[in-house]
Amino acid sequence: MSEYGCQSAWSTQSQQTMDIKEKTSIQSLKARGKTIPTDENHRYQWQQEFNALPAMIAFGSKLDISDDTVVKVVLAEILPQHLGGLGSDYVNGAVVAGLFDASLGVAGAVHYLGQPAGTVELSIKFIRAIHGPTVTAYAVALKRSDSVCFVEGNLFNEGRLCAMASGMVALATAAKGADELRW
Repeated sequence: MSEYGCQSAWSTQSQQTMDIKEKTSIQSLKARGKTIPTDENHRYQWQQEFNALPAMIAFGSKLDISDDTVVKVVLAEILPQHLGGLGSDYVNGAVVAGLFDASLGVAGAVHYLGQPAGTVELSIKFIRAIHGPTVTAYAVALKRSDSVCFVEGNLFNEGRLCAMASGMVALATAAKGADELRW
């Protein structure tokens, strides 16, 4: 629990049970990532609002931005609706894409707080099938300009790297007099 009363998913217990490869990956991401330009209290408020979105609730995932650089999205329980096609009991690739869209999207969007921003490019490299109780995606912003943020992340299942992703998050703009936002 932080001084702001934030309960972090990065608890001591979860850090202790984390595989060394997962810890090393997080450290590498943190070393290359840009610091989120807001304080812990504001990150916590933003996290609470994001976790209250109907899509996050329906998906069963939780965002954690208690760290000042690394964004974490956890799918704590793999349910039947998360499973893949062809009658398999592995996590569907669309679920992996959703976890990366959330984690990389937030990693970029937090660098444009108060402005509409979203994922405009997402590239995923699948390494191994995901089968197990939980899935965790970690992401960071690597470089930010006035309108685009380059992001990357890794997805783990039971301490094993299962997928990697990179992408871009961009500010949305509205044409003069238009009601719609565009990228």
